[in-house]
Amino acid sequence: MIVGHGVGDDPLPMELGEPFALLGGDRLGADGIPFLVMHEHQPDFLAWVRTRCAMMLAAERPWFCGGTLILGGSNGAGRTHAARWLARIGGMSHAVVNLTDPVIAASIAASGEISEALGASPVTIAMAAARCANPIVTVVGADRVGDDVLQGLAVMIDPERCRRWREDRLGIDIDLGEVTWILQQDEYRTVPDWIAPDAIRIALGHPPAGIDHVLALSICLEAMGDLGIDPAGGICSWQQIRDAFPRKHFRSARELYVDMVQALRGRQRAVPRPFDALPF
Repeated sequence: MIVGHGVGDDPLPMELGEPFALLGGDRLGADGIPFLVMHEHQPDFLAWVRTRCAMMLAAERPWFCGGTLILGGSNGAGRTHAARWLARIGGMSHAVVNLTDPVIAASIAASGEISEALGASPVTIAMAAARCANPIVTVVGADRVGDDVLQGLAVMIDPERCRRWREDRLGIDIDLGEVTWILQQDEYRTVPDWIAPDAIRIALGHPPAGIDHVLALSICLEAMGDLGIDPAGGICSWQQIRDAFPRKHFRSARELYVDMVQALRGRQRAVPRPFDALPF
């Protein structure tokens, strides 16, 4: 899929005029993404994933596209993890658009008129870096910013206008039609309906207590990916990871991720590298 469209024959920046892949099609079936997403503790989210996979298969569109999801829940319920893990197991890239960042907000609101605007949006950068036309995009702060920023966001996610979204600083149009948008909403604020009238709204419940559950496993695999650890490399067992945890009870998925990274780094330090045994 070609995502970048310019004027004339000049090459587009970041090779945006070259074909990008539409990913996730090999895992759309019942034994693929819906199984690997590992969110049985969040049945509404899991049902949304299943429904979107079925819809893509029925439409003979062999890649993952979730449209727009407004994902609610308490702070630390695991909303970003759910989006990142969905992207990881589907093979898509993941980007975060934080609308509370003044520079990003300015770029989304009116990038062509504000000098502090980014050279390209985080979405375009994520697409170009991974050569992926259907990334998962987490949007933070849509329940906390003004209408000027929300109007810019509405254009990005509108099914009719998003196919030619203007990257003013690059001077080109970007096709965002296959992007999955996950707008975070906390339990005390609301993303206005007019932003995405057809969006699905679900709320995540509190994560399970302790670490003996599938959520902990998916966060472990996510942390391993972030640290460059091969899960099949034998660096540690699940029992060794559990024993390395500084605490056994967690109030949020974020706390669980932080402790998981700490435990895995501890195991990395404890396992000798091959050259440590050399006599020189």
